[in-house]
Amino acid sequence: MTKSESLDIEVGKMYFRYADHFPSRISSMCKLSSVVKVIEEKLTKRQLNVFKKDIFGHFLECRSFPFSGVILHNFLLRQVAHEEDSREDQLWFQIGKHLIRLSIVEWCLVTGLSYSVDTKLKNNEMEHRLRNTYFGGVHCKINVNEFDALFKKLKFEEMDDMDALKIALFYFVDRVLNARKNHCQINFDWLNQVDDIEYFRKRPWGLLSWEMIYESLDNAWIYEAIGGLPSTWFVKTKKNIPRIVQWKPMASSRINFAEIYSFFNDESRLGDVLQTFEPNSKESSRKYWLTVKDYMPTIPDWHQPSINAMSSVTRQSDEHDDIPNPTPEQRHDTSEDEVAVDDHQEQSMTDVDMLLIPVNLDGAHWVLARVDFQKNKVWIYDSLLTFRDDKGAS
Repeated sequence: MTKSESLDIEVGKMYFRYADHFPSRISSMCKLSSVVKVIEEKLTKRQLNVFKKDIFGHFLECRSFPFSGVILHNFLLRQVAHEEDSREDQLWFQIGKHLIRLSIVEWCLVTGLSYSVDTKLKNNEMEHRLRNTYFGGVHCKINVNEFDALFKKLKFEEMDDMDALKIALFYFVDRVLNARKNHCQINFDWLNQVDDIEYFRKRPWGLLSWEMIYESLDNAWIYEAIGGLPSTWFVKTKKNIPRIVQWKPMASSRINFAEIYSFFNDESRLGDVLQTFEPNSKESSRKYWLTVKDYMPTIPDWHQPSINAMSSVTRQSDEHDDIPNPTPEQRHDTSEDEVAVDDHQEQSMTDVDMLLIPVNLDGAHWVLARVDFQKNKVWIYDSLLTFRDDKGAS
């Protein structure tokens, strides 16, 4: 759901009510792991050592980046409206009783990319040199898929080391920070910019990448913000910085929607939840923090600046007017009969073999989702159609 479709959502409330949550997963066009592997395979040892010391070198440690479309979908279901929705510098989410923020500050701390750096004017004397030399000239149009194939065919061992570095930096930026579908055309402006290497290095890649993937989020931020994630999903292997290089997926992990949904709604399983990120002693001296620290978004007035802000909210009416996004437990009154029902419902969704979920489409039509935990599949039953295009259910 985009913000333009949700202008009537009250500040502090989730765009999707709990009753409207549905199983699905988000796909990613950012092929970080595969791009890292290609760069490592193509560059010579000397060229690779030079790349490691440059602005994107730390990403080479993300050979097995733990992207999870199911976790990302669970987070997007919990996005909260705030009074500054017109400003694309922060997103807010509710996990259990906790409100957490993803802003340009958290983005830079996780990715290690700078927010704002003064740049001198680009040198235009070598414009199109790399394109003419290695990619067929200015009249040759290339899409993402073709560019990927061309990069893999380049003979880097016969190439000048500086040209190899420039092309590899451009390849990383285009395939990771500006990820898009394979049929899209390559924008060679950045290839011209990288030929002026000092100009390219000083570009605000934290800000540029934030603007490009603002709506798609970043899994590494989620892992940092939510404590207590099961070790069968992901593990934190080291304490290096930036934080994106710390996380590894478990090879045997097969995470389903119900497992994640149950975890996020179970306060007893959540560890420490970080509402916002602060730099540690090592990060506080790094360029990416120094460039973003003065752009810290303000904490909205509709909640207290505490990781336990939601737990202090009390109900004052049966309609829950004063509870932003009441949890299923908060929707019940505290009579003895309903307390007994609550105790019974504390079991995990994964304790049952099947779950039936009514889903409302655009406020006009109901369908039924059947979740089979034994087969790890979801079926959608629609009375109006014999076939319906998959809208993300898996």
